[in-house]
Amino acid sequence: MMREPISVSVVIPVYNKRRYLLRAVESVLAQTLTGFELMVVDDGSTDDSLEVVQTIADRRLRRIWQPNAGVSAARNTGIKLARAPLVAFLDADDSWEPGFLDAMLALRRQYPDAGLYASAYRVKTPGSPARRARIAGLPLWRQRFSSEDYFRIGARGELPVSASSVMIPRDALVALGGFPQGERMGEDQHLWWRLCARNPFAYDRRCLATYHRDAVERACPANVPEKELPFSVRLNEELPALGLSWRQRLYANRYMGAHLLHLARENAAAGRTAAARALLCDRRTRLLPIKWLARCVQLAAAGASVTPSSAADSVPGG
Repeated sequence: MMREPISVSVVIPVYNKRRYLLRAVESVLAQTLTGFELMVVDDGSTDDSLEVVQTIADRRLRRIWQPNAGVSAARNTGIKLARAPLVAFLDADDSWEPGFLDAMLALRRQYPDAGLYASAYRVKTPGSPARRARIAGLPLWRQRFSSEDYFRIGARGELPVSASSVMIPRDALVALGGFPQGERMGEDQHLWWRLCARNPFAYDRRCLATYHRDAVERACPANVPEKELPFSVRLNEELPALGLSWRQRLYANRYMGAHLLHLARENAAAGRTAAARALLCDRRTRLLPIKWLARCVQLAAAGASVTPSSAADSVPGG
């Protein structure tokens, strides 16, 4: 019996996810599409994560080990070794619905010029039922669509793309140098905006991936950074040279403003009012006035405040 050609290379980066890895791997092996390869890239785990998949006898599964270098390095190793023209990513503590890969290839056939392909996703926290990610601005009348409004959608709610709900042409990943290494947070957003600033993204509104928040190694909210993350800093620096329309530049600034407002909220909740105030003094946050006012109320309740004059005197963004 002839084997189906490999259409997609699936990359699962792993670091100390022994407890969850089998769930992720089984969700890939259960796909209705059978023509894929699955690379489990162990980034120097100390909990013998790969042991949980050693007994899986499936020729599509490749086990790869490397010294610890971070999640971006593990994903980049997968990109380098990928044998298919398309690469899909799944974090070791997340999972897919059986039709995810088939849906991504359907998007590829319908929108061959898109920069990336993604689906909506669920968010699952311990003790609560899974909920649909709160992604605002998606067209309600179409299941599949192509859009140039990544920044507009990303500024209005939760991000439309997660690291476990996306498929990207390998050539595009190689051309952009893959994921930036040495960054603890937001390294995936760096790649999403670079891809979507140059090309439309194709999307399936069905929830075909689940982002699990029950993993002990997930980034802890208590460790939220006090300053703008590198992906947003780079976008701010490069925005004038991207050749975007005035409308896209406005939405890109709102997208960065939403990121700063998120950091301000988390810092205020953690009692770091000085950091929250400094973030709110960036003009980009004023492009989302309702959210900005909500954060100011949050600070006022914590005994701090942001005055209109302090915000007006801040350094412009973009």
